[in-house]
Amino acid sequence: MVIKIDISYVSDDLKSAIQNAIQQSSVSEGQNNDNDCDRCRDHRIIVLSDDNNRREIKRILEDVLRRNQINDYIVVDNTKEENEIAILKKGDMEQLGIFICSHCGIVLESEDERTIHQRIHYFI
Repeated sequence: MVIKIDISYVSDDLKSAIQNAIQQSSVSEGQNNDNDCDRCRDHRIIVLSDDNNRREIKRILEDVLRRNQINDYIVVDNTKEENEIAILKKGDMEQLGIFICSHCGIVLESEDERTIHQRIHYFI
């Protein structure tokens, strides 16, 4: 099993910053440079080996966004593709079927789920 990072929705400058951060970190040792994968070849997907810690990878990606003062993107687990982390612009997430609770940041699969979930925050 591998962990994929989908960077197809970010600018070229941010792609470069993310790729540099992955290469400089310890998680880059397992990076897979599979030339047969079209999406990997155009640098839209970064593939890392399965022994990497998913939380550590997400932390590195969030640090890159924070260091570059990029507040309009968010790091999320892809709900459609197992073991894929996506970096999405906040306004585009709902178009892709990803709904995030504005209170706790949990990823939900529909607007109805999000509405029902958010009710718990009002009763705490």
